[in-house]
This record gives sequence, structure tokens and C-alpha cells, in this order.
Amino acid sequence: MQQTLKTTKMKKKYLYLLAFVIIAVLGYNSVYFKKLSDVKNANKENFDFKAYADSIYYKGILKSKKTIALTNLISSVKTNQDEAFKKYGNRLGIGNSAYFMIKSTGKIIDIKDGVYTIADEKNGVVYIDTKYIFGNALRDASGLVKLTDFKTNAQFNKVSESLNDIVRNEVVPKEIKKVKIGDSISFSGAIKLSKKQILFTDLLIIPSQIKLQ
Repeated sequence: MQQTLKTTKMKKKYLYLLAFVIIAVLGYNSVYFKKLSDVKNANKENFDFKAYADSIYYKGILKSKKTIALTNLISSVKTNQDEAFKKYGNRLGIGNSAYFMIKSTGKIIDIKDGVYTIADEKNGVVYIDTKYIFGNALRDASGLVKLTDFKTNAQFNKVSESLNDIVRNEVVPKEIKKVKIGDSISFSGAIKLSKKQILFTDLLIIPSQIKLQ
């Protein structure tokens, strides 16, 4: 009888000890995950998207060897569409459209609400939108930023916002002050093409650079 009572007490003691260990472990994990969450949030808040976008623009886009002459791109697409899209285009996921970083030259024949109508020397009329520089065209056309580099879509899109801000508010205003209707310019920027596209006229370009020739 005494042995049974002693055994029962020992079992209870071990059960209490086990319960204490479980509670301690759970408590530690909850504190740990909370701290880990704090670190992630801190990293997100401290990330300098402006500096990152500056680097993409000045060290990446402006020096990119992947920027292709518009006339060469159109010729390549007409010759071998799949190869041209693979070699020069960038896109997220699967689809018929892709973004391309192009360059060309032409004469300004009209300016209306921030849209410059250009008589391109080899590609007919194209349009450069210097006012509504939004969306992901520049980011995606550059091919320099991957979704997997960021934890959330919001962070990924923040890169686009910062990059667009640089071009729209810092780069383009300085450059368009120097040009007027009748001037010949060189320009580079992002365009979007579809594999279903047959005609390559009236293309809209989101500029990365405009220079007076």
C-alpha cells in the first residue's frame, strides 16, 4: 500500500515537472516568435527604397547593355518572336506580354499634357509620356528586380514607386526643360509588347532618359 502511494506521488511529481517544462517551452517560443516578428518589421521599416531605386536607375538602367534599339527590337520580334521575347523582354509569370527597355532617336512634333509626340527616324510616330510615370514598366523592363528578393508584394511594388519617383520628379523635369517642338532628341525607356501584336505603330514609351541631340 505504501509502495503504491509512493509510486503515485512520484508519477504526480513527474507530471507536474513535465507540465512545467511544456509551459516554459511554449512561453519561450511565443517570446522568440514575437522578437523575430519585431526584427522583420524593423528591417522592413529601415529598408531604404529610395537608395535602392537610385542604384537600380543610375548603376543599372543607365548602364544596361540589354537596352536595345527600337528598330532592332521590332525587326527581331518580326523575325523570331519567341526568341526576341526571351532575349530582350522581361515579365512576371506566364503571359503574352512583356516589357522591353529600348532606345531610339527622333524629332519632337507635338507636346500635349506631358505626352511628347515623336517622329521616330526609323519607326514612325511614337509617344513619350513624361507626366504619368506610374506602374511597373520601368522596374520590370530593367530585369534587375525579382519578386523573390522581397517578402511581400507591397515591398516589391514600393520599388516601382521609388523608381518612378526618381524618373518623374528628378530626371525627366531637368531634361524636358532643354527641349521643345522641332528639336531632335535621343531617348530610352520601357515599352510593353504583346505576342498577339501585329502592328508596332503609336507605341507608348515610359522614359528613363531624354537628351537633346
